[in-house]
Amino acid sequence: MKRDNKTLDQIYDLFALRILVNSIKDCYTALGVVHEMYSPMPGRFKDYISVPKPNMYQSIHTTLLGDKGTPFEVQIRTWEMHRVAEYGIAAHWAYKEASYFGKKANVKVEEDKLAWLRESLEWQKDMQDPQEFLNTLKTELFEDEVYVFTPKGAIKTLPRGATPIDFAYTIHAEIGHHMTGCKINSKMMPIITPLQNGDIVEIITSDNSKGPSRDWLKFVKSSSAKNKILSWFKKAQKAENLEKGKELIEKELKRIGFSHNDLFKPEYVEPMLDKYKYKTIDEMYAAVGFRSKFSSKSNCKDASRI
Repeated sequence: MKRDNKTLDQIYDLFALRILVNSIKDCYTALGVVHEMYSPMPGRFKDYISVPKPNMYQSIHTTLLGDKGTPFEVQIRTWEMHRVAEYGIAAHWAYKEASYFGKKANVKVEEDKLAWLRESLEWQKDMQDPQEFLNTLKTELFEDEVYVFTPKGAIKTLPRGATPIDFAYTIHAEIGHHMTGCKINSKMMPIITPLQNGDIVEIITSDNSKGPSRDWLKFVKSSSAKNKILSWFKKAQKAENLEKGKELIEKELKRIGFSHNDLFKPEYVEPMLDKYKYKTIDEMYAAVGFRSKFSSKSNCKDASRI
C-alpha cells in the first residue's frame, strides 16, 4: 500500500480463491464459469498463461464482485503451473524427471526457462557485489512489465518504462551495441521512447556504429541492458580504465601519506586481490578506473576502499 500509494479499499485480493485444473483448456472454461457467476471488475484481468512472467509464472488472475459488492480475486491455473508458482522452476524439472522413469519418453527441456536462468548467471558475472546482484534480480522479477513484439511477432517482456534500447538488448547484445535507430509501429521514433503494451519494435543497426552511449544508462530500465552496456565499456576501454585507476590510486596514496612501494608489496597485494576477487593487479586498476566514470560520488571511493 505504501509503495503504490493505495488505500485499503483499493486492495482487491484480501479475499482470494484459487482454482486448479488439469489442462489449459480447463483454465479458460473455469474462467467462463466464474465470469458467468459474478461480475468481473474492468481492468482487473491478467492472462499470464498466454504471456508468462519472466520468471515463468503462469496463471489467470481476475477480480470479481461478490454478492455484497466485496471484491475478491480468483486465480486459475493447472497443477503443473501451480508447482512452478509454489516451488520454483526446479520443481517443474523434478516432476518431469520423476515421471520419466518407467516410461519410454523423451523429457523435453524448456529452453525459455534455461535462457532465463542463464541470463541471471550472466548478470552475476558482471557484478562483484552480491547485494547488487540480489537487487537486480528482485527488480527484474517484480517490476511491472510491458509486452512488445518483434516484426515477426515474437513477444518480448520488458520492465514498465523500457525503451527500444532495452528491447534491442533482449534480442542480442551485439544488436544493442550496433543500434543506430528504431521504428515503433512502422514509424521512426527516438530510441529513448517509452514502450507501450502491444508496440511492434524494429531495431535499425549499422556496422559503422561506435557502440553504445553512456547517456543510454539514464534511459534503460532493464537490468540486463544496463549490465550489457556497462560490460561493453569495461571491455572496450580497458586500457583507458587501467590508466585512470592507477592515477586514482596514486592520488589516494598521496592523500593518506603513503608511497606505492609502501603498500604494493607481494605480501600485501595477494590478500587484497583475493579479498576483492581480482585475478591480477591490472584488473584491479581497470575496475577502479571503470567505476569512477559511472559514479557521481568521489572518484577515489574504490581506491580508498582497497
